[in-house]
Amino acid sequence: MNQTDSILMTGITGSLGSVLAGRILRSGHRIRAVVREQSRVKALARTKQILDIVGALYSDQNLEVILGDVCQENLGISSKYLSGMSSIIHCAALLDFTDYSAKRNHQVNVIGTANVLRLAESLHVPVCHISTAYIAGKRQGIVREDELDLGQEYHNSYETSKCQAEQHVQNWSKTTGLPVMVFRPSILVGDSQTGRIVNFDGLYNLLRFFDNVADLIRNEEFRAAANPQATKNLIPVDIAADMIWKITQSRRPGVYHITNSEPISLAHLRKIFIKLFNIPRARFVEEEDFTRKKKSRYELMYQKASSFYLPYLRHEPIFDRTFTEKALGKNESVVPAMDLKYFQRLVAYAREVNWGKKQTKSVAVSNGRYEYIVEDYFNRFLVSKMHRQLLPDLKKLSASCRICVSEVPLKSWSLRIDHGRLEKISLNGTVCQCTFLVDGDTFERIITGKLAPQQAFFRKKVDIKGNIEKGLTLATVLAAFFRKYPYQTGEYDG
Repeated sequence: MNQTDSILMTGITGSLGSVLAGRILRSGHRIRAVVREQSRVKALARTKQILDIVGALYSDQNLEVILGDVCQENLGISSKYLSGMSSIIHCAALLDFTDYSAKRNHQVNVIGTANVLRLAESLHVPVCHISTAYIAGKRQGIVREDELDLGQEYHNSYETSKCQAEQHVQNWSKTTGLPVMVFRPSILVGDSQTGRIVNFDGLYNLLRFFDNVADLIRNEEFRAAANPQATKNLIPVDIAADMIWKITQSRRPGVYHITNSEPISLAHLRKIFIKLFNIPRARFVEEEDFTRKKKSRYELMYQKASSFYLPYLRHEPIFDRTFTEKALGKNESVVPAMDLKYFQRLVAYAREVNWGKKQTKSVAVSNGRYEYIVEDYFNRFLVSKMHRQLLPDLKKLSASCRICVSEVPLKSWSLRIDHGRLEKISLNGTVCQCTFLVDGDTFERIITGKLAPQQAFFRKKVDIKGNIEKGLTLATVLAAFFRKYPYQTGEYDG
């Protein structure tokens, strides 16, 4: 790439995209970032907010934010923004392991990538595509960089969609003759020096869980289903960005595993967790051992909260790095040891920003809109579902909960479910077994069926006060209800 290259980039607001953008801008290149938002003002504000978090330096001369959406033809952007582009770096993706997100995963990860490729072909420019090492699916043993679809099965629709997207990329390159670089990062974790990261997903779901319940399980035996001999391939986000940018500048088309040459075993991770959270009686056990003995209430909580991630605690392949090591040579960045000190940095930063809540306050939607949605949901939509079975198999469920949305501070709604039937909705009343505390954006995503409540809890998007076990049980049940009866927000025109 030349010093004055202009790069079209998607996914700049993600954990990897934001740090990678910082490397690109620091090298003197210009970025036109495609950001999905309601207005350019809000897109620019959100982008700058996230770049500030990761310490990226930018100016109006080297960063231009334009409205767009990878799910639209030409990414939904005007042709006037496309002149002078030297390449496209495609980082945008949807990371969702839930079965009911399969359609959305396909739309963003597969169709979105196809739209990027068509645009690149029309501009006649090369593409750098961010894939994932976990397109390997359920494969075990050594996975080479020049292998893609060997008929492997997948753990979820996310892996499936990312493998299909990468197939499109490689087929496109063969058809058009345009070069591509495909990068397959493993599990991203915080900056190697500061612990900073934008999105708290992946491994952070485990860290967050133990941080929430450490005081409750300190003196109890606690078992978590996992294979102690399995590994987790963790790569600090700044190291991953460094590796990608160095290889990109080498102009070597190919596929590269952006992974850690020394993955950590779950047995070692357990020892770190014990010291990190002061939970001396916690241990990972095989699933057979976990099911053989009656589970404690906190073990059941863990099982419910971590159900989406359990497959990744059973086994992990070995990611061959032949092409990556050859491309980097002596320029490969040193990955810090995955030891207690490093994890202390990760958790210290996560706590400092309340697992992301303090660092990225919404700039997209007014409180007025959220107030409308919340009140309409409880006063109209949910009322229409009262006095009948929420779901056919819930006749044994009786519970009560309160829901508080931060953008509607003077109001809360209490729900009482008797034998699977919603029997009461109360404004600012009724003593409940548990309380859900949530922000407006998360509330909207949950009631529209786009985000599972238990997944939101694991990501620290929802806090549960009171009986946490009852809250997680309700979250699991209500996830199915929200999928079956999604709320439509389109009628709001404010």
